Amino acid sequence: MSRASAPAGRAEWLCHVASALPGVCLALAAGAGLVGEKAALYVFSLSFVGLNLAHMAATWSRVYLDPRGLRDAMFERVFVPALLVAFALGAEAVGYGAALLGAQYYLSLHHAMMQNYGLSRALQRRAGRSLSPLALRIDQAACLLLPLGALLYRARAVCHTYSTAPLLTPPLALVLAVSVAGALALCIHVTREILAFRRGEPVDPLGPAIVVSQSLFWSALPVLIEHPAIPLYALASGHYVQYLYFVWKFERSRPGLGVVPAWLRARVAPPSRLAYLVALTGLGGGVVVLLSLGSVAVRAAAEASGLRPADALPLPPWAAAMLGVNLAHYWLDHRIWRFRAAPSGERAALPQPA
Repeated sequence: MSRASAPAGRAEWLCHVASALPGVCLALAAGAGLVGEKAALYVFSLSFVGLNLAHMAATWSRVYLDPRGLRDAMFERVFVPALLVAFALGAEAVGYGAALLGAQYYLSLHHAMMQNYGLSRALQRRAGRSLSPLALRIDQAACLLLPLGALLYRARAVCHTYSTAPLLTPPLALVLAVSVAGALALCIHVTREILAFRRGEPVDPLGPAIVVSQSLFWSALPVLIEHPAIPLYALASGHYVQYLYFVWKFERSRPGLGVVPAWLRARVAPPSRLAYLVALTGLGGGVVVLLSLGSVAVRAAAEASGLRPADALPLPPWAAAMLGVNLAHYWLDHRIWRFRAAPSGERAALPQPA
């Protein structure tokens, strides 16, 4: 692929870059008082619940609905996720909900930023570029550190408590150090890509656009908006669209869903769009309902044995279930795209560092 060859298409630009804009604009409007907070939260609930369920189910479909997804990987794709879910439900039941919630904020940011890094790497490989290990670490830092600095600032200045439960409060020196390192890495990344383009190297502009736009979006909103949830909801909506488009495209080029009956697979599998999204949402919702019932049972057992404290964070059962689902999702998503070659011999499309 030369510099003159066709760059990424419009759909990729819309899903990987512009998908964050509606959430960012709504969040900024809510922060400025132009839209009521409750109204904004109602709108965001559609994405944070609906798209989130579909986005997690997209991973499950690749792992559990395709026999190749489990081949030679039963331990890390079945037993480890099950242990993570059980750990989250049990820890929440005995009063560690606030700690789990705080950990999820950090893990969710790392998860989303590593997705941006993976997309950038996939575009570099598609263009035929091979970067040095140092250059890749700089790209990773450019994706991760500046948003992490913003989240650390948020934990220190805005969200040091949640429903009266204390959360981790990082020192100011750490906030500044991480933020400066992230800004420096982002500048180095942009400068390197501009120089590479001028030298005639095959630079797909979508790669730097993903790194720069998402790093700035995820850094600005936690600093500008004090509401404890709106920045996360706004930014996560773009992350879900990115992921759903990527997996839809992956499923279209490498058909999966092998355990789904042929008549149903023909209706819901890509290239179907709406039916695919509805099927994923239903799958995600069904799992969360089952785990919510499990959360109720585990809490009841903890209360009966005197292990649940009276001042435990009052999370609804579905939120406790989502803590477990998210922990398992972070692990699975990292592992299934991390392989340089999938168990079936397919090349992994979103390589991640060892």
